[in-house]
Amino acid sequence: MKRFICFPLIISAIFFSQCSKPQPENPANPPGNGGGGGSQQTGTPRPKGTPSGTVFSKKIGTAGGTIEYPGARLTIDIPAGAVEKETEFFIQPISNTAPGGKGIAYRLQPEGVTFKKPATLKFRYTADDLQGTFAAALGIATQKADGVWYGLGTIQNEAAKTLEVKTTHFSDWSFFEAISLEPGISMADPGQQMPLVVKCVLPGDDDLLVPLTKEGQEAALLDPKTHLNAKFIEKWTLLGTGQLAPTGNTAKYTAPAKIPAVNPVVVSVNVKSKGRAVGILIARVFVAPEGISVSIAGGDYTTYGNSGGQVTPGESFAMAQQDGITASVKWQGKTTGQFSWDATKILFLLNIGTTKTYAQVYNSGGKAVPSPGKLDVFEIGNFGWVLGSFELEKSGYYIFSNPPSTGTTKIKGYFRVKRLNIGSE
Repeated sequence: MKRFICFPLIISAIFFSQCSKPQPENPANPPGNGGGGGSQQTGTPRPKGTPSGTVFSKKIGTAGGTIEYPGARLTIDIPAGAVEKETEFFIQPISNTAPGGKGIAYRLQPEGVTFKKPATLKFRYTADDLQGTFAAALGIATQKADGVWYGLGTIQNEAAKTLEVKTTHFSDWSFFEAISLEPGISMADPGQQMPLVVKCVLPGDDDLLVPLTKEGQEAALLDPKTHLNAKFIEKWTLLGTGQLAPTGNTAKYTAPAKIPAVNPVVVSVNVKSKGRAVGILIARVFVAPEGISVSIAGGDYTTYGNSGGQVTPGESFAMAQQDGITASVKWQGKTTGQFSWDATKILFLLNIGTTKTYAQVYNSGGKAVPSPGKLDVFEIGNFGWVLGSFELEKSGYYIFSNPPSTGTTKIKGYFRVKRLNIGSE
């Protein structure tokens, strides 16, 4: 188990970063762009987070004890002798205002108590938290009275998927990403241009590999618009179809004119320090028009508009209806991830008017057999979109003719639909 400092996130990632003073976003003059120079060390004050969940409390006395927020996301270990008398402690989930912050943050109270022995805060992360980041890049930060978030020396255990930090007081806490290729995941219409930028929130010197390794050391987090100094960029790479035009710490990706065979397209950035490779940042661009796009038997994609979607812990769906044709994908259980087709919970339906129907099952000996294949669902929650791809190796079809005709065919498709239930969860 190694000790790292607040590194950051993004499907791939890296260690530390030097950033120059942030300026207003401008492609012609991006903040932090250019070579060398000192870095801003003062940090940027951020607003306080607002409550966004249920308060959890527990009383702990002189013998010490453990507070675990329901769901095991955050655990606090208070050692024996840390407090002089029984004290009630509170954990309040709050909106995350930390530069590079990931997920929700936590307000730990009472803030006025100073522990005689340091308490240990342990954050647990999941594979979902690593979307667009790399485990070794995660760090922990706390917000002080001046409104600035500070990254602290962090103990990381990748095998256990935990981050730990010691503290003698309570305040607002989060984990964050120090370097990121943004947007980590995005969507583009065929032919659309997508800007990309490498950002950082943690100051450093000329060597990106120098982390804050000692307990008690801290670094003020910078404006989240700050760009990583371009001298640390080794190269940009496009894995997929389209065109990539990089310029230092920014690039422009132009999507192909049609939905690509490999989707999302991957853009990667190799980061270097003192002539050595430091790590790789990865961003994905999902190329598809709004609606549900379907390819039957290897043919061209047809996109059906007038679409919408819903994401709930019960049943979620993406649906489109255009010119008498209805396409829908429905899934139950988890809201995102990978699913296998079945007869009742993970469904696909394409109705071509009243003439032909395709489904996720096919007839075999009078039984409905689920098609081999998969459904992948992810969403860009901040933008209110639900994205996904699907494959059916044997989609069962029924042609309403006289006599009717049945059989199987291969179907591949994508959906990019707006969420209809934003704010209802």
